[in-house]
Amino acid sequence: MTRAASTVVDATVFLLFVGAAVAVVLSGTAAESPRVGNPAAADAELLATSTATVEYSLSTRGLGPNHTAPDWVANGTARRQRSAHGTVAELLGDAAMRSVAIGGRPLSRSGAEFERALSATTRRRLRERKRLTAVRVRWRPYPGAPIGGGYRVGDRPPRDAGVRAASVTVSSGVDNVTARALVAARSSGYDGVATVVARAVVAGIFPPERTELALRGDYPADVLTAARYGRAGNATGTSLPIQRGNVTELNRRLTVALADTLEADMRTRFRSPTAAARATETHRVRVTVRTWSP
Repeated sequence: MTRAASTVVDATVFLLFVGAAVAVVLSGTAAESPRVGNPAAADAELLATSTATVEYSLSTRGLGPNHTAPDWVANGTARRQRSAHGTVAELLGDAAMRSVAIGGRPLSRSGAEFERALSATTRRRLRERKRLTAVRVRWRPYPGAPIGGGYRVGDRPPRDAGVRAASVTVSSGVDNVTARALVAARSSGYDGVATVVARAVVAGIFPPERTELALRGDYPADVLTAARYGRAGNATGTSLPIQRGNVTELNRRLTVALADTLEADMRTRFRSPTAAARATETHRVRVTVRTWSP
C-alpha cells in the first residue's frame, strides 16, 4: 500500500513521517457486527480503510516570533506547502508521531496546520446525526514511558454517557524491539532494555538518510529539523553538535541520553528487566474511537 506518499518520498521532509500498511485490530469488538453490534467498531473500520488527502503548510512559528525566511529564498510560503495521502487512520498515526514529546516537552511545533486539516477531515468522515464521536490517538514505546505522542479529534465523552469504544493500530515507523529487548534483559538488565528501546526510537523519529537530506536540504526543512534536534537535546539534557550535521553522531548521542532517561523510568515502573522488555510496544500507534448518544 502506498501511504502518505508525499511525506515519505519528498527529500526535504523534516516531519519524518514513517509507517506501513494499517493493521486492523478491533479491540474487544472483533466478534461483533460492526454495523449493528458496536457503532464504534464501524467507525474504527472506516478510519482504517478509507483514504484521504490532506493539504497543509509547514508552520515555522515554533522557531520564534521574529523568524523569517532567508533572503535567498524566493518564496518561503510556497516552500512550506505539503500534501499527505493515506488512510485516515494512518494520517492520524502520523499526527501522533509528529507530536512526540520527551518529559512533556514537544520536539516540534510545526504541525498545527496539518492537525487542523486532519481534524476537519476526520470529523467529516465520522459525521452522523444520531451519535457523537471522539478519536484518541496515542503512541508510547511502553506504557507510561516519558516519551510519546498523542492526538485527539473531538471532545471527551461525558462521564455519565454510555460510551462504546473500538481501536485500530497503525505502524509508528519505529521497529518492533520486543524480541531484542528480551535478549538484552537477560544479558544487560534494565540498561540493556533501555538502550534497545532508545536506539529504535531515535532511529524511528530521526531516520538517518532522510534526516541527513533534510538537514542539508532546502528551507524550511533544514531549520525545522535542526530545531527538532535541539529540542530533543534539551529534553534529554545532552549537547548535540547540530551545526556539524553529522546525523550518525547526533543520533548516537541522543540514544545514550534517552537510554539513561528510559532506564531510570523502567526501574521505578517494572519489577524486572524482563517485565520491562515484555511491555514494549514501539511499533504501533493506537487509534481509539469512542461513540455515545447526545
